[in-house]
Amino acid sequence: MLKEKILYVDEIVLKRIESDFELIEKSGWCKLYQNKLDKSFWRLDEPEKYDPQIFVKLESVENWTEYNDQDLRIELLKEHRGLSSEKCKWKDCSKSALNNLVFCEFHAYKEMGIRR
Repeated sequence: MLKEKILYVDEIVLKRIESDFELIEKSGWCKLYQNKLDKSFWRLDEPEKYDPQIFVKLESVENWTEYNDQDLRIELLKEHRGLSSEKCKWKDCSKSALNNLVFCEFHAYKEMGIRR
């Protein structure tokens, strides 16, 4: 399940981080946390003006600041928005468009910069 790997951060998620996770390290624009129960590691991105704040489960703590979560972010966008019955308007794309958009999750994220 995607929600076990990546989350948009809101007040509920921040409270969960505060109670269920321990801050391990800060580096640049992100923080490394460890879940107190299952000992998994998660990265919290600092809030940015135009991008939503993300909390993502890491596969490893090795190079944790460099972990590429782009595919997870694209899937999260798709899950959050949902799919419409329309086809993506990007040239030669046959995927379904996201609800209330004319592009699929890939083109919305990669080409249009839509993050939520």
